[in-house]
Amino acid sequence: MPTIKILVRIDGEGTGHEVEGPMEMGKRFILTEDLVLEEYDDRTPGNGLPQDELQRRAGTHSGVVTLVRVTQPEDHFFPFPSLLFQYEATYKFNTLDDTPLQEGELTAHGVFLIDNVKDWNPLEQPRFAITGGTGPYATAHGKITEGVPTPKSKLLDIEL
Repeated sequence: MPTIKILVRIDGEGTGHEVEGPMEMGKRFILTEDLVLEEYDDRTPGNGLPQDELQRRAGTHSGVVTLVRVTQPEDHFFPFPSLLFQYEATYKFNTLDDTPLQEGELTAHGVFLIDNVKDWNPLEQPRFAITGGTGPYATAHGKITEGVPTPKSKLLDIEL
């Protein structure tokens, strides 16, 4: 089973939207970010990937996070105070000349725990399941680790 390791970095700050309403179960946030390819397997800029960042615009990461648990002092599973969010997102990749990246989509799902919505500090390393894809990623599964090696990085470990 072939595997691919893709490291992307958020280009800029991304865009987010908080859906109006109180901070309770069902509260939603919508996000979209542009991505730059930083590594594909062992290829890096100047070593198999173009040096120019404009030639490494990988695509986008867009999705929705929904508040599914607001912890209480007597919570048996999560620290108080904290918030548990469900994550649903799609990575939409472009074909990049002079790189092995191909056009297609990857879907990802999971949950993540934060201390508050002001800072969005994760209380554990955010990891999400790759649940499918299109095109060359049609049989994809694996995991996505956020914040590795930098806060703006996303490491995709894909099995095809």
